[in-house]
Amino acid sequence: MNSRERVNAALNHKEPDKVPIDLGGNQSGIHIKAYKKLLDYLEIEDKEISTYDFVQQLAVPCEDLLERFHVDTRYIRPLGGMVKIKDFKPLHEGKYVGVYDQFGVFWGNFADKDIEEILYYDPVIHPFAEFKTVQEIENYDWPDGTDKSPFKGLREHAKKLRETTDYALVTQPTGCIYEYTTFLFGFTKALRYLSKKPELIIAAMEGLLKYWSDYNETFLNEVGEYLDVVCVNGDLAEQAGPIMSLKIYEKVIKPVEKKLAQKIHELADVKINYHCCGSIPLFIPHFSEIGYDAVNPVQISAYDMEPCSLKKRFGDIITFWGGVCNTQKTLPFGTTDQIKLEVRKNLECLKPGGGYIAANIHNITAEVDAENIVAMFDALNEFREY
Repeated sequence: MNSRERVNAALNHKEPDKVPIDLGGNQSGIHIKAYKKLLDYLEIEDKEISTYDFVQQLAVPCEDLLERFHVDTRYIRPLGGMVKIKDFKPLHEGKYVGVYDQFGVFWGNFADKDIEEILYYDPVIHPFAEFKTVQEIENYDWPDGTDKSPFKGLREHAKKLRETTDYALVTQPTGCIYEYTTFLFGFTKALRYLSKKPELIIAAMEGLLKYWSDYNETFLNEVGEYLDVVCVNGDLAEQAGPIMSLKIYEKVIKPVEKKLAQKIHELADVKINYHCCGSIPLFIPHFSEIGYDAVNPVQISAYDMEPCSLKKRFGDIITFWGGVCNTQKTLPFGTTDQIKLEVRKNLECLKPGGGYIAANIHNITAEVDAENIVAMFDALNEFREY
């Protein structure tokens, strides 16, 4: 099989010739500091080192590295990424330094830090923090999802990749509904409103749905015919379980997020890869009903996320995308032998019957040694055969 056939077979719950490998997504990427160390270790030259995600400081992996690790995916990224920032120029807001996104959220870090030493940026100024009414939310200056400027030249690029390579083509995240309300209101306030004033969260989600629906229509009308997978974000859990009750999720969040999934499936013949960190077994049946075909990053260190158990319970209804090696413990702090053993075990659990795409669990962080990264991908390639 070629890479595209391999990825699509896995997504259709058929066993390909070998497990597909992903690297370079918004939750399967590598921090630029780790990337530079990796290039030096492998003696690979990248003359155009750059980031595609300002907030997470993720590097654009060069083609030589992707080929070295036998990666089956290639990413189609509109200008600016999900958090639309064209050129980063440090902007100071009080004690923070950072940038505003298209929704008015300020992504920052402490201004007394050296810019070169900042590892990532958090949502620290929330435009809805003082909003008390639905009217304020509806009257907000929402961004325009029909703006075509981020997609300039993208159709030609996607068409060329489709026709001249055999890689599966995947998008950056093209939507984020409930999770983005935590950036607009602030995390704690969004959770409180979800319980006490759900009408405010619903109004914000409806505004986000309008933007992301328009965005996907504009984007997929340009490149949808060339894509295999569209990614959507939506953290709903932490390591111990859901951050809200399942009743609230089913009543308030699920119907809105389902509308975006339906819109994407109507616009293009693609699979949807949904991002949700943490302990998610209680959500997985809902994800399948919504129309998500895959879920990442498969955080095996979280509660009730043991890989063999996940596969046994949910392997028929969802594709697992990620789950290769514990990126909180084994990958940054383990030995290469420990990494190899863990990768082999997790593959043995997750790959039977297809329905599995291998990737690091969320992004490879700045402190991870190059030797450990190579050990993970080399073990993947050693044990990926069916």
